[in-house]
Amino acid sequence: MAKSRNITSPVKATPDLAEKNSDRLHPVTPDQRYHYVEVAAYYIAEKRGFDTGSTEEDWAQAELEIDRLLAERQINH
Repeated sequence: MAKSRNITSPVKATPDLAEKNSDRLHPVTPDQRYHYVEVAAYYIAEKRGFDTGSTEEDWAQAELEIDRLLAERQINH
């Protein structure tokens, strides 16, 4: 029977360190943010059936949602 081995890293990252480095490691460019908002606005319009509302309202709602997700670091890119 083979024994399992625990492999550990000599340096353990702390949540504080990871949080401080996350912006430097994976910044969102303006083009990426624009694309995220564009896709989100499409899905918002699709959800309402493309019939009622306005594209400007969809865009504004998408910007708020994407900015919230970016601030909470819930978007992986």
